[in-house]
Amino acid sequence: MKRTISSPEPRTKSAPHLRLADSARTNTTTGNGRSSHSPPKIGGKPKHANSPVWRGVVGVSGNTHFVGAELVWDEDSHVADNYSKLGKQLAEAGDLFRDPSIGGGLIRLLPDGKHVPIKKGSELLPVIVDRVPVRVVKDGKSKGGKIDAAHLNAMLQSEVFLGHFRPVDQVTTVPMYLPDFALAKPGYNDGGEHHRVIYIGGDPEISDSLDTINAFLDVMAFDANADRTNTVAAALTVMLRNFWLGNKPIICVTANKSHSGKDTVVSFAAGLSRPVSISYQSTNWALERSFVGALKQSPDTGVVVVENARLERSQRFMASAFLERFATDPEPLLFSTGTGAPVRRRNDVVLAISTNFGSVSEDLLNRSLPIHLSPVGDVATRTSPIGNPRYEFLPANQAHIAAELRGMIERWKQAGQPLDEEARHPFSLWAKTIGGILHVNGFTDFLGNYGTRKANDDPVRKGLGLLGAKKHDEWLQATAWAKTAADQGVMKMVIPEADRENDTSRARGMGVVLSAHEQEVFVVETEAETLTLKLEKHRGRFDGSEPQVRYRFVLVDRQSLSIIPEDDQ
Repeated sequence: MKRTISSPEPRTKSAPHLRLADSARTNTTTGNGRSSHSPPKIGGKPKHANSPVWRGVVGVSGNTHFVGAELVWDEDSHVADNYSKLGKQLAEAGDLFRDPSIGGGLIRLLPDGKHVPIKKGSELLPVIVDRVPVRVVKDGKSKGGKIDAAHLNAMLQSEVFLGHFRPVDQVTTVPMYLPDFALAKPGYNDGGEHHRVIYIGGDPEISDSLDTINAFLDVMAFDANADRTNTVAAALTVMLRNFWLGNKPIICVTANKSHSGKDTVVSFAAGLSRPVSISYQSTNWALERSFVGALKQSPDTGVVVVENARLERSQRFMASAFLERFATDPEPLLFSTGTGAPVRRRNDVVLAISTNFGSVSEDLLNRSLPIHLSPVGDVATRTSPIGNPRYEFLPANQAHIAAELRGMIERWKQAGQPLDEEARHPFSLWAKTIGGILHVNGFTDFLGNYGTRKANDDPVRKGLGLLGAKKHDEWLQATAWAKTAADQGVMKMVIPEADRENDTSRARGMGVVLSAHEQEVFVVETEAETLTLKLEKHRGRFDGSEPQVRYRFVLVDRQSLSIIPEDDQ
């Protein structure tokens, strides 16, 4: 395999490089997977060199518009014949493709590599005018050159019209991997349903080195090695974001203070994919409206960042039923009042959350890839050997980093694509694949902080862990645990507000919370040691008393924290 290291200087071209013939098929696939009409062969000097898609893309000059042979629209013939003739002639220009989603219509590829949807007759009309001279005939007499608006709208829903256009699921200027982990070639790539991609760009570059990635990781104040490894996992997840639809984690970046580098980590993970940031809203409908509006405004978004999320005074933790649902839906319906009509899209988006002191709900943490930063000292006075990581190093080296990430994937492929069977996460296939890539490339402790971050960032689990550390291996009733929670100052963390009115309600609320976390493991760090505890529940007779329900935290493991010696004077 040819491997090169990407140049820090971007290629200068008048327009992106596109060779649609590199992987184009000879037959168009319709929405039901069957072959339809054969489009013209596209490659080298195109058949219709004056088509807008080719101007500036492959260096073909000519008129602005492609004008083919006159098309006679016979109102007296079968409507399907008119639709089919027009579709066939429009497809010859080579810059129109089919959006295979329901009601998707067409996609028009622009010379600069961008694309626009054509979903309404009013959007289709100028395309026809630019490409096909139409003469409408009725009763053998010419009736002008304009097709009725009802037909224009109907064609965009008709199989006999749409079947002439190649289906495209995504147009991208960023190199992508197809389902078999083969890199997309410049031009049209048929990776099967949901993976029909037009890649506009040069041959993807691959590097055998990890120097640029390690240079970045070395200057970030990660709390543990697992946080460092998870950062690389986040970047790989974004690079492979068209995999595991509805089964990718939320990148959750937390820190112990401001300006710790949370957004820098997110920028590293986003890489060459387009990120969009929105503000956290405590009300679910407001957050959903911001999210949906951002995606509709920028449909090529790769990463949506809920940036620097903060809790309001009355909130115990950050929660969002919408984000939970979106993260697990392969094809979510995007709709919110004020954002236009409902739209379904493939869930190839990666979610990210950054927060300093905001605790995250258990439901979000269960779906997260945790990364924690804990710098020591005044971060404002830090000096970095690579310059400003976010505003200097990453912009200058994103292409290098992307080439090194591709190198990691290629080495994993050469090793036989081994899976990490030890990785434990609700999104198991994602975890096994990413874990396998990391392991082949020497990165360790993947997801090693998953339990720790859940215990530290979820206020309920954090409070329960502190209770277990205070009184482990003791069978106690819910009443005693509620009193311990009050004595340790964690009552608001573990007992719902509605159950704090009196001793009876506090005991009831405590029992509900303890029962909900039965058999769960908590990792708690005290000043001197790290404790691993498991919560157990038992109903029985204790000391000859009447049957009771009691709970205890079993000490599973205990590790002393390393003692750092004082510097020599």
